[in-house]
Amino acid sequence: MQVVVQSATSLAAPVVERLAQSLQATHVSCGDAGIAAFTLPPGSDKPRDVLHALCQEAGLDSAVLRQVRPLSDFKLIVFDMDSTLINIECIDELADLVGKKQEVAALTEQAMQSGKVDYDTSLRMRTRLLAGLPVRDFPRLYEERVRFSPGARTLVAAARQAGLKTAIVSGGFDYFTGRVREELGVDAHYSNHLAVSGGCLTGELEGTLINAHVKAQHLTRLCAEIGIPTSDAIVVGDGSNDRNMMALAGLSVGFRPKPILRPMLDMVIDHLGLDSVLNVLALGPAR
Repeated sequence: MQVVVQSATSLAAPVVERLAQSLQATHVSCGDAGIAAFTLPPGSDKPRDVLHALCQEAGLDSAVLRQVRPLSDFKLIVFDMDSTLINIECIDELADLVGKKQEVAALTEQAMQSGKVDYDTSLRMRTRLLAGLPVRDFPRLYEERVRFSPGARTLVAAARQAGLKTAIVSGGFDYFTGRVREELGVDAHYSNHLAVSGGCLTGELEGTLINAHVKAQHLTRLCAEIGIPTSDAIVVGDGSNDRNMMALAGLSVGFRPKPILRPMLDMVIDHLGLDSVLNVLALGPAR
């Protein structure tokens, strides 16, 4: 088992030493660019969230890995969109246009944080609050409010260059996933579709609702189409709706993740950009 930590600045020797003691590491390897790898003793049984928490206390992003694999060893990377590839929750910003952002944002946070609220019911409650919103407002919202998360472009480009298929699987809406897919050069996108009548939202959803279960189905199907096991897929997300995908993946990456996700995450990015994934995978053996 290895714990890999990263910082935006060089790692101070006392910080590395204290963390090595906390982790009970048998070996420490420090590289350039603020990265260090700690080898844990055989049979180490500390839960991943405990190991991540020890690193978090030191202000460091962390990865807890039984095996460090190079990027090219994977064949697919799947991204959540809202608060992962982009900086906002689109449904909250759409609600802002009809004066209901606070109400919708509270429901969004409740659903993504705890996982205790039925996601399907929560999403339908939120979308119904959008009824009457003209779809002509979508492009303006996208241009004014959507920004890519730090490192998103770099990670997608590196994955494509390494031969990975790329996909967005989101509980968000297809207008936005389509724009993000096009701008980042992602291969495919799957998301929810808002019903429209007379140029305005009806407040209902059309087609299959993309929830945690359906997200996992998309991941499984994409892997089957490529002819790979799900262990050859990377999943990047932030909330409870990503749990089922992450349970199947060979590498689960949480970007500013909600607490409910942390016990199952291989990698936690609280401070750096999405492209910091590449620093960890670069430690894997060349293939």
